[in-house]
Amino acid sequence: MASLPNFDRLNTEFYRNQEKAHLEQRLLFASVEGGGQSWLCLVSEGVNPPKAIDSKRFYTTEKKDGKTVPRKPSAVIKDCVQWLQSFEKREGKLASIGIVSFGPCDLNHASEHYGKITTTPKEGWQFTSVVQPFQTAFRNVPIGFDTDVNMVAVSEYMYGGHGEITSSSYITVGTGIGVGMCTNGKPVHGMVHPEGGHIRVPRYHAIGLDKKLPWLDEKGVDNYQGNCKFHCKKPMVPFPCVEGMANSDAIADRLGIDKAQLPDAPDDDPVWDCVAYYLAQLCMSITFLMSPEVIVIGGGVMKRKTLLPLIRKHFQNLLGDYFKNDIYHKDVDKYIVRSKFDAVKGDVHAGVMGGLELARRVYELSDKSRLRAQQLKIEQLNEILMEKSRMAKKAIALGAAGEPSSRSYVDDFIRGFGMLAMGLGIGVGAALAASSLTAKKDK
Repeated sequence: MASLPNFDRLNTEFYRNQEKAHLEQRLLFASVEGGGQSWLCLVSEGVNPPKAIDSKRFYTTEKKDGKTVPRKPSAVIKDCVQWLQSFEKREGKLASIGIVSFGPCDLNHASEHYGKITTTPKEGWQFTSVVQPFQTAFRNVPIGFDTDVNMVAVSEYMYGGHGEITSSSYITVGTGIGVGMCTNGKPVHGMVHPEGGHIRVPRYHAIGLDKKLPWLDEKGVDNYQGNCKFHCKKPMVPFPCVEGMANSDAIADRLGIDKAQLPDAPDDDPVWDCVAYYLAQLCMSITFLMSPEVIVIGGGVMKRKTLLPLIRKHFQNLLGDYFKNDIYHKDVDKYIVRSKFDAVKGDVHAGVMGGLELARRVYELSDKSRLRAQQLKIEQLNEILMEKSRMAKKAIALGAAGEPSSRSYVDDFIRGFGMLAMGLGIGVGAALAASSLTAKKDK
């Protein structure tokens, strides 16, 4: 917590009590994590450490007539909104909401499509409005929106236990492959946001494999077309991208099994070396372009424990001797890592932490906005007081000369001084409130 400012001639004990009252408020932060298979809502009291109060998961599919069918995106989002509304009735008002979702997303506040999932390959979810239903239901609650992987990269930077770092990158490997980036504590945005899962990659070439596989040609080169409809299957000049070649569907297609059977695939199957090669290329590209201090890899596919060592091996082979830094060679197990949140039981995993951290940040930003509004009021009051002061001086001079109108000038000055004192009281209280909310980065 920030120390009290030195306010001369003010009753500092009073403002200490104001700060204490603010700290004793119950700040309820809501995280809404949108995934391809389910959306998870969780409310926590505080963020560092999180104190989960309640959570609820809503699935994007449902059973009808014995078949699994997709639900309407609007119905899933409506479930999330209504659950948070019922939570507020039970537990109290939310301080803020952080929504993190699979992408691509429109994060530009000036865009007509802000707050939407845009050109996602997930059928039925293209240009789904995510933020607007929450804004309608929670009109006075600050709401933040970002990609899930971007905010996971931020939460890894803040709370992942990676030491004193300034940058991080997060890769999720599942139905899709997403990349989030954080530098100087902020998620990387630009024209859109990082979409590293769709970079072009050279095809895997099996070396020393003594058996034929249906997904390898006679030279041992991966002949799987890829399943990304935007790149691997594009009509003109298709090319292999990381997501289309290494997501869970690509692995299941090569093995000729249903995706639900992937956990039963043996660890020594050559397909894992192929997947690791593509993911290692992604790590290498991130290293060359961004040079983060840590790359964290998560997602359902990464539950395969043999995969991470293979990724590190291919990464070092691809990198060669270009960089001499130990972190890329003998200490590579500290550079390409799993998330420590994966070992946490319950729903407070990396994605949820990203949503909570986003909620904390938009709450703090809204608090600073209120503080700035109070500061502007004080500045206006100060200008009025200066004018009244000049008029009072003139009145005193007139009084000395026997003018009867001098008394009204003095009265105006006293009233003006009272207005400034009141404004200072409001501003100081707001300043203390905002300063107490600044989160400290884990050592």
